[in-house]
Amino acid sequence: SVGIDQAAVVQTHRQVRQRVLQVEKDYGPAIVQQYIAGREFGVGILGSTILPLSEIDFSSMPGGTWPILSFDAKWTPGCPEHTGSPAVCPARVAPPIARQLRTVALAAWRAVRGQGYGRVDLRLDENGQPWILEVNPNPDISDDAGLSRMAQAAGLSYDDLILRMVELALTTERKPATELPDLEVRTA
Repeated sequence: SVGIDQAAVVQTHRQVRQRVLQVEKDYGPAIVQQYIAGREFGVGILGSTILPLSEIDFSSMPGGTWPILSFDAKWTPGCPEHTGSPAVCPARVAPPIARQLRTVALAAWRAVRGQGYGRVDLRLDENGQPWILEVNPNPDISDDAGLSRMAQAAGLSYDDLILRMVELALTTERKPATELPDLEVRTA
């Protein structure tokens, strides 16, 4: 999230060029991606289990701000962007949409040959089309972070989550992404 703030969403080619130059000056190489308006979800993966979906609720964001998870929204507790973007887990989403999000997330996870644990973040646009924002093979595993919240919604304690991650890391058998087993879906 370093470099992601309200100025990260731009609307003209000139603003894109200016923002890229600023990001490269401050942080190094920049990544540019299309802004997708819509609901934002996280899909957690733990071994052969897809954890309950999480959704970011942007309904309390300060007026005039973009509904994005900026650096402050993630890492500055108490600031308006942080308090205005709580995670809801399990997400309140219709079963067909949940299946679609899990299917797309799993395809992305397999495409990058994900193993062990991870999280795929997606946006669902106004037409119901899911867009992958990020495939994160090493998400925050703090006991108050998203992956832990998803595990808790699946009935796993924080200790259970960490133990399972260690067990997965110690597994010597590594399978290519095309040969991964079907994943079990855990719901709350």
